[in-house]
Amino acid sequence: MSPEIHYDQDYIEGLLQHSPEIIDDIYQRFASKEKRFILQKSGTVKDAAHIFEEALMDIYYYARRHPLQVSSFEPFLQLLCKRIWERELERRGQRIAGMEAEENAALTRDDMIDIEDVLKEGEKRRLAYSYYLQLSDTCKELLSWSLTDCLQEDIAVATKIPVQELPASRQSCYLSLFKDLDAKLKSGSMTADDLAAADRFLADQMTEAEKRLFDARLKTDATLNQQVKRFELFRRLLAQRICKDPSRDALLHQLFSRRNAWFTLKESTPTHIRNTVILIALFAAGVAIMLYVSPWRKNIYRQFASTEMQAPDADSLRLPREAIEKFNRGHFADAITILDKVLQQYPNNLYARYYRGVCKVDLNQLQPARADLLQVYQQSNDLKYEAAFYMGLSYLKEGHRQECLDWLLKIPSQAPNYIKVQKLIEELGG
Repeated sequence: MSPEIHYDQDYIEGLLQHSPEIIDDIYQRFASKEKRFILQKSGTVKDAAHIFEEALMDIYYYARRHPLQVSSFEPFLQLLCKRIWERELERRGQRIAGMEAEENAALTRDDMIDIEDVLKEGEKRRLAYSYYLQLSDTCKELLSWSLTDCLQEDIAVATKIPVQELPASRQSCYLSLFKDLDAKLKSGSMTADDLAAADRFLADQMTEAEKRLFDARLKTDATLNQQVKRFELFRRLLAQRICKDPSRDALLHQLFSRRNAWFTLKESTPTHIRNTVILIALFAAGVAIMLYVSPWRKNIYRQFASTEMQAPDADSLRLPREAIEKFNRGHFADAITILDKVLQQYPNNLYARYYRGVCKVDLNQLQPARADLLQVYQQSNDLKYEAAFYMGLSYLKEGHRQECLDWLLKIPSQAPNYIKVQKLIEELGG
């Protein structure tokens, strides 16, 4: 193997081993270029940071399971970032021009195949995770445990679901998840019984006799065989994101600690001083740790949760003055009582649903709060990004920083609350 190829392979190995030296080199050599590209193609600095990190994580996840040899790491990473950004813009209803031929000249045919494989797997992982975030808190917790090797008895203790009820609960959660996935991918769904059987088969919870029978079905039923393979793939991709993984978390920490140093509103200077960058990254990491462990963390919610109930202009959405007064005085339990009555009479009043969700977040009724806020996020143009903000705050109250950031990053720069969102992201060290 030539020195150049070995050097490029060092980047892959450095990601797998979350090596600070290799990751520093990746950021020094490639981060500014990718930031400029995203900014030139309708993106923001936050978009650039997100796409760069997603590309590196896609490479990491793929290389953990597949042999990945790259002839040249820079064009490989560059093209992967572009492909991910293209997909993101398509989701936003935008498009950018295709790749120029000379941009791909440094890549071999095998490189191009690998890029498409890494991209396809990454897009499926992002899709599965986005629908996972929309599940109930109970389902999210249950699936995160069920995708591990833990004993059923331990899962029952952790989730407070009796052992005998775990299969039915998992089946219900998977049905909810795959209903959305199948609709998005326009693929055929498994029956509830087949999904439950596939879950038990893949989790190694069948008896030997049951395994033989199910395996025989897979050999004779091509459709079921494909459905089970797809189910297994999405289980694995989701597990990569939601299950405990010290190696993954170590790499994410390395990436997050460099975000503020390399992805800022100001253009980086042409010459980067290595030690300065390292110090900035270490400082950012230290701030993030302090925010997490310090008593200030609980106060961040109070700092950003303040809002006032505004009376909508439309008569059909009018809210009782008493509800407005109770809400604005912080009497949230009383406000909920009034808003419940409004929603009983007008279930499509998204303003009442939004403010009820905000009340419930403050009162730590987080699961019903998220149900209200998610409906508002999905159905209201006026309140969409306010609902996303409070979805993030609901996870902040539990100390779930990553889920909070996931919701905050859904809020675009043109949203009215964007400045407040960015301040909260900065407070979180993101």
